[in-house]
Amino acid sequence: MRPVAANISEELDEYASHNQTPLTISQLYQFGAAKTTETRLQAARFLHRELPVRLARMAREIESLPFGLADTNACRDIHALYIQSFLSILHSPLPETEAGEKEFTSLLDSIKNRHNHVVQTMALGVLELKGGAAEDRIGPEIGEFLDRFYMSRIGIRMLIGQHIALRNPTEGWAGIIDSKTSPTRVIRTAAADAEALCRMNYGEAPRVDIRGRTDLNFTYIPSHMHHMLFELIKNSLRATVETHAHTRDLPPVRIIIADGNEDIAIKVEDEGGGIPRSGMEKVWTYLYTTAPPPEERSSYSGLDIDPMAGHGYGLPITRLYARYFGGDLQLISMEGYGTDAYLHLNRLGNHAEVLP
Repeated sequence: MRPVAANISEELDEYASHNQTPLTISQLYQFGAAKTTETRLQAARFLHRELPVRLARMAREIESLPFGLADTNACRDIHALYIQSFLSILHSPLPETEAGEKEFTSLLDSIKNRHNHVVQTMALGVLELKGGAAEDRIGPEIGEFLDRFYMSRIGIRMLIGQHIALRNPTEGWAGIIDSKTSPTRVIRTAAADAEALCRMNYGEAPRVDIRGRTDLNFTYIPSHMHHMLFELIKNSLRATVETHAHTRDLPPVRIIIADGNEDIAIKVEDEGGGIPRSGMEKVWTYLYTTAPPPEERSSYSGLDIDPMAGHGYGLPITRLYARYFGGDLQLISMEGYGTDAYLHLNRLGNHAEVLP
């Protein structure tokens, strides 16, 4: 890890020692629904205090990575990126006017874009480590760190995205939160995206059928739901095509929406051959994938299009998105037949962020 100047190290220590402030979807929606200049100013001042804490804690955690991961080129660059963003916010003026809030929002937008490739970069850092050590020698600490790291990243990007969206108010929305999020509509969009990727890789794609409470609406973050469903549908399409490569008609991927008092449950079921019982626990690790590894690239900066599969990150990160606001993701598989993925989403909006 590259050394940090003494004065910057002191600032990191100070802010990393503070507690993060967990928020709920209900709080974010109710606050953002006001759509006034004053609420945007209050939100900006909160982020001016909160984001340096979250960024400093992440920078310090990267420094303490085990098994040499902190010394990979990828982690060195990610560490420098988080320090740069920490200092950018810390040394920016506190937003006190509408013009100041607009300038601060522009800064947040640039930070969000700057961090777009962090997941891919960290994936290559882990692959670099994996190439130099046997998986069974790496231990669970890497997975535990990555869970914390990616959960923190989800929170930071959610807060920044929410604030940026407040400047473009839309009826029924509060920032990135839609009071009438339609799982059916999100599923159709995610399925179309996954089918296009499947056809690009395999030349064909199974049909996606949607059943159950297709008329359901509830308050949620559609972009989060899309990310989760895209990953699940993508996995099912790939498994189905590879299992039935020599079949005239591909069996469909079926999606069922259920409406409970506490949770919205979405099941994605396929006939993609299933997962062996010996592999069920491994699917939640960041070093395991049932697909062949993606084509190696000379630089992670060019990794701007996700392959169909191969890094082993889709399911672990999808589960983090589900758990972030009190939901969960579970898999039940029948080797030789297929896999059912159960995505549970908290419909009450009263679960605070899960923060490391």
